[in-house]
Amino acid sequence: MHMPRQRCLPLPCLLLVTVVWTEAPASEPQTEKRPSELVWSLGLRLKMNDMRQPGQLGLRPMIGLRYGRWRTGVVDGENWHRFGQIVTDNTLTYDLLDSTQWRTSLSASIVNLQREGTFDTVQSGRKTVRGRATIDYLGWSHWSVGLVLTQDLLGRGAGTSLGPSVTYRQALTDSSTILLSQSFTWAKSDLWRYSSQLDPSVNLGQPSHWGTSMSTSLTLRQRWKAHWSWFAQISRSKTLQSGDPLAREGQSNWAGQIGLVYFQR
Repeated sequence: MHMPRQRCLPLPCLLLVTVVWTEAPASEPQTEKRPSELVWSLGLRLKMNDMRQPGQLGLRPMIGLRYGRWRTGVVDGENWHRFGQIVTDNTLTYDLLDSTQWRTSLSASIVNLQREGTFDTVQSGRKTVRGRATIDYLGWSHWSVGLVLTQDLLGRGAGTSLGPSVTYRQALTDSSTILLSQSFTWAKSDLWRYSSQLDPSVNLGQPSHWGTSMSTSLTLRQRWKAHWSWFAQISRSKTLQSGDPLAREGQSNWAGQIGLVYFQR
């Protein structure tokens, strides 16, 4: 008997929780206390979203701020090169739990649905507020697993997404780490309706479906000096099953970036 596709979606989440539960130690995690002081970082990032179009190469600033449990960007100069997130998170985030093994957070950001980039929210285009919840387990020496859930809080087409991931970390030196990450994303949105309203041949009455994509990234991070770190990353994303009736399945994209960050501490 064929199981409906929607009911299959939570299975990776169940497997992820099962693995973590069986491997996690019985002791309660010790939450790291964050001092109530402002911590910051500044950097520059040279990024190409599509290597097939070299003209899209752009230089963007990187800004990180933390006060207590609130943060945006990257600010941990001591551990970022070893345990930092693969995808740079520039949303306003509140860390619910930040221990040596577990990390959970809630965040929200204004997203420009018609443009890509950290600072495109100030440009013209259709915008919405996207909520985000994450959980990461870092209890193994080389491996970590995570889960990300996003939701369009204003219902403007961005829909819902669910993304489990696994990352392998290998230290090259005390100040250099290479990270290999694999993630899958299940998403359902109606953005294609707004991008195709001017095309009379498109049937806007078609229902949207859950789409599936995968992403693989290889990242090198190096702490250069006491306050300086640099990084380089190459990634490949591929659409396995599109929830957009206008999109083609099997499309893949290569992207790359390199950056330099100064941490206050």
